[in-house]
Formats: sequence, structure tokens, C-alpha cells
Amino acid sequence: MDLEELVTEIKERLDIVQIVGRYVELRQVGGRYVAPCPFHQETKPSFNVNPEKGFFYCFGCQAAGDVISFYQRINGLEFKEALKDLAEEAGIKFYLGKGNSSSRKTFFELYELATDFFKNQLQSSNGAKAREYLASRQVSELVQKTFLLGYSPADWHGLEKYFQSKGIDINLAVQSGLLVKNDKGQVYDRFRDRLMFPIRDLQGRTIAFGGRVLGEGDPKYLNSNESLIYKKGEHLYGLYEAKSHILKEKEAILSEGYLDVLALVQAGFKNSCAILGTSLTREQVLKLAQLASKVILLLDGDAAGKKAAWRSAEMLLAEGINCAVALLPEGEDPDSFLKKYGPEQLQRILEQSQEGLAYCLKMVRENKSPREQVGWIEDFLKRVRDLKLKGFYLSAIAIGLNISEKELRASLENVEGQLKIETREIKKSFTAWDKEVLLIGIIFPQEARKLAEEGVEHFFQTKEAKNFWQKLISKVDVREFSEEESNFYFQSKLKEDFFQGKKEELLKDLRFKMLSKDKKLRKQNLFLALARAQKRGDLAETKRILGLLQKEFAEQEV
Repeated sequence: MDLEELVTEIKERLDIVQIVGRYVELRQVGGRYVAPCPFHQETKPSFNVNPEKGFFYCFGCQAAGDVISFYQRINGLEFKEALKDLAEEAGIKFYLGKGNSSSRKTFFELYELATDFFKNQLQSSNGAKAREYLASRQVSELVQKTFLLGYSPADWHGLEKYFQSKGIDINLAVQSGLLVKNDKGQVYDRFRDRLMFPIRDLQGRTIAFGGRVLGEGDPKYLNSNESLIYKKGEHLYGLYEAKSHILKEKEAILSEGYLDVLALVQAGFKNSCAILGTSLTREQVLKLAQLASKVILLLDGDAAGKKAAWRSAEMLLAEGINCAVALLPEGEDPDSFLKKYGPEQLQRILEQSQEGLAYCLKMVRENKSPREQVGWIEDFLKRVRDLKLKGFYLSAIAIGLNISEKELRASLENVEGQLKIETREIKKSFTAWDKEVLLIGIIFPQEARKLAEEGVEHFFQTKEAKNFWQKLISKVDVREFSEEESNFYFQSKLKEDFFQGKKEELLKDLRFKMLSKDKKLRKQNLFLALARAQKRGDLAETKRILGLLQKEFAEQEV
């Protein structure tokens, strides 16, 4: 089964209303369903689901797509990840992408078994020390259960024996990273005598572990190696548990530690998650962007925390995410602060957080020379992909650093990479005429090829419209549409019922306009040819063209 067949099969088997209804409360209005959009903050039902056509569209933020697009966006997944999940739900067996799909499935099963094993060990006599540690950190039983906390016993072969009792191929367990094989061929548990923090993906599947040592020992935290199912820079600890709260509040609190997340959630800040790794990555930012409109960075106020907040804020801003920085008193982390001062004081710190760009500019002013400041501006703006965001940031940066915007713009005009900054609003790519033709191509695809044969594309007034028309008649998948193309496509599809009964009228009007435009263009070309002939002094050609023009005007009068 190829990709196109798989996508079609998934959309035929799964009900988009049922899938969307898991995340938003839909209300039926005629043949469609409406709700407040889950992708931006609002109360009006601008979000529409059309079950007959199998797509959704939001009139507010222009989010649009099919059941796969929705599932991908609402869960912050890559396209292939969404396909795998939905194919499994639809009962479709397939293989897609690199790696062995059966191994991936086995790895998920192994990590699920390991999660159960560690949970049981925490409640057994072996886990007394871990339970005492959790009690000393005031972690409630509810939070322990919510985050599936566990304990890896001080036994080199505890998990290995458990896998053997389940008939697991030990070589696969080694490949998964849960067991280790040394140079002598000896196999042993990777995690021993540690408090275990399962790391889950956005579907709730355990994909890795973080293990904190109990007592003396290095490293303090031991994390799973990367595997077929786990890439460290792509995930955030606690994001699965926080997902529904982030979607509801449109805001995420981002800290740095496992125990920080537990303390925050226990204190009522359930939209909290933490960075996995030394610094925030673009992949993690994009996952957050699928769920949150704003991210508050909650970090230690020491020098390292300030720099970490600076780096993270730059990363979030470059991707167009609204962010703020809330710094704790030096030497405090969220867990210690909550224990000393309580959730009310933390709420005040969050409410007093500094807007992300303002914080970055403050750090630039305090830490960089004027020459270095210009270098920082160049580097930051190169990372911003959205042209309108570049213009917005440039103006804000000029004000924040007390630089003339005109001079700043001039200095950036020819930097490496040909950085172009445009502050004026980007004009729309489709004219009114373009939209009229494209609408017919979208609603009546069977007529599109006929119009193409009649040369309709020669009358498009922008190259963007001509390119979009080519995609329509070539039946390109909607995922290959640009943002503007996608918005116009789904807006048009929502009007389909209204225009269905007007097909002949619309086509007749369009062809009449094409004929008029053709005549107008022909006259323009004749006048240009006449001017050239007169300039050359070619009397015969001048006479011939005048005759053709006379004929054109005579036909017009008739």
C-alpha cells in the first residue's frame, strides 16, 4: 500500500466527527458541526467540521485540513506519526518510513512492561527507600500514579529476569536500551537503584526513562539512550499529562526538572512540563506550538538560569510563539520555591513575568557591546522564517535597543544570507478574478480540465494563482498547498453547497469574461503592433493592422 492509498483508506474508515469530538465539544448545525476552535483562544463557534467532505476549517485562525491533519496538529505529531496511530485505529496494516515497524511496536511493548515492573517495585519491599525519598519530597500518591513513577531495584538482573519470565527476546531488550550488553557479552539492567520517571509521548506511550539515583552515585540522573521510538530533542517531560490543560488554557509553563514538574502539578499548575536535555530545541518548540499560544519559562534566577531563559525565549520567539520569562529567586527552583512560599507566591511570580522579547533585549543590552548587539540582531532575525514577524521584531528591537530603525534596516540589507526585512503588509497573491476562476476549479473539478484546454490559465493575473491552478488540475494532495492556498481551498469547499446549483450560470459567466478579456488583449496587441509598424514606416503592415482593428471594432458593435 503506497502513501496515497493509505491516506485515502484512513479517511474512508475513520469518522472525522468522532475523532474531533474527542478533543472539542461539537454541536450539529445542519449538515456540519461547530465548536470554539481548539487551536486558538476564543469562545465563538468559528470551528467547522464537514463530515460529508471530511475536512475541518476555522474562520478565526484559518486552521484547516482533513482527519489526519487534525489529529497531527492537536497531538503535536509528525505526519508519519499521525498516520501510524490512525492506521492502527482503523485496523490497517502497513509499513512506512525508516526502521522496522515491528521493532517499534515491540519497543513500545517493552517499555510498557518496564513501566509496570518499576511501578510494582516501588510498592514492594524493595521500594521502601524510594517511597521514603518521595515522602521527603512531599510527592503525593496521586501525582505518583499520574506520572507512573517507579523504582528500579538494586539488582543487576531484576528487569532482565522479568523480561525472561514474559518470554521476551533479550536481544530485543538490549536493542531497546533497557538492558545493556558489555564487551564480554554479559547482559545487565541499565537502571539500578533509581527512582524512575517514565517519559511518555503525546499518545501516552512510555518511550524512555529518567532515573534519579537514591543516595550517593553518579550520574545523579541517568536517562535512556535514543532509540527507534525516542529522540531526546523531540520530547518534553510531562507534556502528555499536561496536554489537555494546555489546550484548555492555551498556555504552558516550561521548567527544567522532573521533580519541578511534579511539584508544579501537585500545586495546581497542571499545564507544566520540562525540557529534556540541556537546552530547548526547535523540535520541542514546534510540539509546544501545536498546543499552546503562550509559553512561560519558569527558571532559576541565577546566571545559568538567566542565560537558559534567554536561549529558550529566542527559540520560541523565532517560531512566532508568544512567551514570557518568570525568574525565581537565585538558588530556588519551582519545587523548592513552592515548599517555602506556596502556590500563591508562585502565581504572583508568573503574573509578573516579563514579555519574552523585552527580556531578550534586556539581556542583550546588559551583556553585549554595540557591535555585538548588531550581530545578535542579525543572527536572531535570520532564524525567524515568517516575513511579517521579521518586520514586527525589527521595529520592536530598534525601539528596545534605542537604535534608529532606518539605520538598522540599512545595516541589515546586505548581510550574509541576503536578509530581507519587510514591514509593510504582504499583499494577497490572488486577485478577485483569480479567485473567481479558482473557486470554480475547486468546487467543479470535472470542469477544471475543460477550462484548462480553453486556455483559462493565460488569464490569471498572478503567478501564484497560476501555480495553484496547476496543483488543482494535477490533483496535488492538499498537504502540498501553501498556507494561502489551503485557506482559500477550504473556504471554497465550505461554500460548495451554495454554488452547486449555479454551475451552468457560473461557467457561462466565466466564459463570457474570458472571451471579453481575450478580445481586449487582442486589441492591445494590435495597437502595439500598429505603433511598431508606424515607427518603422512600414505602410503595408500599418494598412493591414488597421484593417484588423476595424474588423475588431465592427464585431464589437454587432
